[in-house]
Amino acid sequence: MEQNINPQEILKKLKNTDSSEKREAIESINYHDLDNSLIGDLIQLIKDEDKGVRDAVSNLLILSDNELIPRNVVPLISSDEISVRNLAGEILLKKKYNSLPAIKEYLTSCNDDDQKFLIDIAGLIGDDSIRFQAKEILSVSNNDNVILACIEALGNVNCQDCIDDLIKVYDQNELFKPTVIEALGKIGNKEAVNFIIERYPKEDELTKFSMIESLGEIGNEEAFFLLVNEIRETKGPISWPIVESLMKLQQKLSIDVPFDENFKNIILRTLIEGEPRYKRAASNLITVFEDKEVIEASLSIYGIDEVIDNNVKTKFFENPSYLYPKLTDYLNTKPKNLKELFELTKEIIQNDGGQSLGELSALDMQNLSDVFANNLTHPDEEVRRSSIELLFFTALDKALLFTDTMLEDDDMWNRMRLLEILETINDERSFEAIKQLSKDSEEMIAERAEYFLNQLDIQNS
Repeated sequence: MEQNINPQEILKKLKNTDSSEKREAIESINYHDLDNSLIGDLIQLIKDEDKGVRDAVSNLLILSDNELIPRNVVPLISSDEISVRNLAGEILLKKKYNSLPAIKEYLTSCNDDDQKFLIDIAGLIGDDSIRFQAKEILSVSNNDNVILACIEALGNVNCQDCIDDLIKVYDQNELFKPTVIEALGKIGNKEAVNFIIERYPKEDELTKFSMIESLGEIGNEEAFFLLVNEIRETKGPISWPIVESLMKLQQKLSIDVPFDENFKNIILRTLIEGEPRYKRAASNLITVFEDKEVIEASLSIYGIDEVIDNNVKTKFFENPSYLYPKLTDYLNTKPKNLKELFELTKEIIQNDGGQSLGELSALDMQNLSDVFANNLTHPDEEVRRSSIELLFFTALDKALLFTDTMLEDDDMWNRMRLLEILETINDERSFEAIKQLSKDSEEMIAERAEYFLNQLDIQNS
């Protein structure tokens, strides 16, 4: 708790060798009214060996509005100790705009490594007042890392009058190109878009990757059709970011994506092979296609990501009677996402009350119910529980034939769920199974089953 303690008393404790004394002294200081005489000693504690002391002092320095703090912290970014350098940088970053005057002043006299470090921090703070100094350093520096930091910072502060400066360094070094493109993508004006479109055909794959991502954020119709043409000629992972950028532009510009077979196959490959972020984009675009390949591909990736699931689920709900035969075939392969697909099946049934199941042929219904029967002994108790529920819903007579298997389930909640279902079925076979549950080793199950049987006797008497 903050207390009003004499600065001299605090200073004495700060110089104590006992870490707990130092932490206590730091925590006693009111950050709203931090005495100037303490600043120097507090900042030196950023170098303290004790992590608790370092954390306490950095928190105090971040919270305080004392103008002397940034000016005294900045020199510590030149420390040979990485931990000190990083903690000083963290303090400057979290103090945001209050750090900028000290950063700008120190930039004029520090070495290349420190320049890069401070420009990175200034760019992350995001105030565009740094753009003047960043542009100046960009024009005179011969250090690649400093130049890259300047480029990135100009993008981070959305420097609208920096396009010419960025284009000027674009061809100086292949290393600069992706970072320049990323910066242009953040700035996002028409001049930036036109430059990316103009240079796109001439660049290597690495630079194109950055261009594709930037066009997804700032592109226009011309960029959309450039990417449509490009994806038809592209193979491998480079097609994945094109899919994502096309999805973003399609949503932004309300332009229809192509409906041809070639484009569909590219989307399907991305859906199956792409990294998660690109799978999400593909799952969004794939919903415009209507065929079995889309259903099959969607089944294979269902359950790995909530966004993907929500996108492809619309395909499943639109035509469940078409889905079920494909689902049966896929479930028979014992896929890793069996549990998720069982849950999906329950959702579809709940959505239409099982109406779509009634549209299946007798053979299709039998094949589907066989899947549930075959998973009554699955190692996963949740899969077994879903199998019980789905088997009773899709094939009551078959389910009653398998009650012995269900009764042997070692998960008490599965047996409890079985009891709940059996209580709703007016059939002698159901009553017999409930009688067995009245002898269950779990008292809660046995008592409920016994109660049901007693009520049944009362009704029949």
